[in-house]
Amino acid sequence: MRKSINVNIERKIYSESMGRCMNPACKAELFKGSGDIMEKAHIIPHCKTADNSFENLIILCPNCHTNFDKNNAFNAEEVKEWKKIRAAEFKKFFSEEYDNFEELKSKVVPLLLENQAIFENYYLGDKRELWDSAEGKILSNNRIIKEILQKNIRLIQSHTVKDFSNLAIVQRFLLHIDEFEATRLSEEKVRGALFPIEINSLFGIEPLEGKFLPSVESIECLITSLQNKGEFETIVLGQDKPYR
Repeated sequence: MRKSINVNIERKIYSESMGRCMNPACKAELFKGSGDIMEKAHIIPHCKTADNSFENLIILCPNCHTNFDKNNAFNAEEVKEWKKIRAAEFKKFFSEEYDNFEELKSKVVPLLLENQAIFENYYLGDKRELWDSAEGKILSNNRIIKEILQKNIRLIQSHTVKDFSNLAIVQRFLLHIDEFEATRLSEEKVRGALFPIEINSLFGIEPLEGKFLPSVESIECLITSLQNKGEFETIVLGQDKPYR
């Protein structure tokens, strides 16, 4: 009897793929509409090694899987190299440093919104049967979000008191991403690092709640905007009247 692939290994290879076929000459999108076309392929045939390790598994589209397994269009060494190529591409495309929080926000928000829609429509909705495939997209998005945030962590406001620190919220979110990738959400498993809903407020997706502090840059932009409108007054201690 063929041994099943460990669910945590599956989640790692889903995340590694970034939602696209791992063949660098293909990169077909694997998540479309309400389903997916991803297939798990063994680099060295399972019948020879029974190897279900992360290193021996790769996500491919149906065409590339067929070309590899049945048409011998690629050899095992080529396919192993695809994992290295995807890792290098990942670093190249998602390790950019941004100049300000608004640039960072423009990259993170679309991914957060897509994850939110998938979770609400499939997990919280009446489409649990589609969740197994749809969560693969969340895993891919999370890997991208994590890389972006870690590379631009300097843009997140920090405070010595955790209740007032946006950085503390982001760090909790990063822990959640790691745990989500490592364990499957189910009734049998209780997560220790739940999704911090404050993230949605921090990035302007939900109304601001709790104790957030804007970044210094955000405050400066607000002051400049108010000054341009003639609506900002500076108060100098020791003077009876503020001056503009």
